[in-house]
Amino acid sequence: MKALIVFLVVGASAAILAQAPQSLPGSGLPPLDPRVDKWDKGPDKIDVSRYPPDIRQKYKVFADLCGQCHSLARAVNCDFVLDEDWERYIKRMMRRGKGLVTPEMARQSYEFAIYDSKIRKKDLYEQRLKEAAKP
Repeated sequence: MKALIVFLVVGASAAILAQAPQSLPGSGLPPLDPRVDKWDKGPDKIDVSRYPPDIRQKYKVFADLCGQCHSLARAVNCDFVLDEDWERYIKRMMRRGKGLVTPEMARQSYEFAIYDSKIRKKDLYEQRLKEAAKP
């Protein structure tokens, strides 16, 4: 019983810290990039009701995975749209998460993010594609 209580307290503390600002005065952490701070203050969910069923399922994985370490708003509102943006970011989270992110979770999250970028962030996606194609 004592072990269960310790487990619950530690788990709750980790969940609270994961949602806390990443740069508290006196924490020794550098201030958040203003761009990231803006993402964190945006909406914290995506309406996926019109997405195909398999993509809606991948959204659940994406939301669970991203919400483990920071607010889901950060992932929802970021300006990553191209395949290589998401690949780089998810690989970085795999390295930082050290075991929290399985390859299957990463794959599903990546597939959701790519689909969502082409639908919800279509204008930005097309703009970035044009910029990437310029010599």
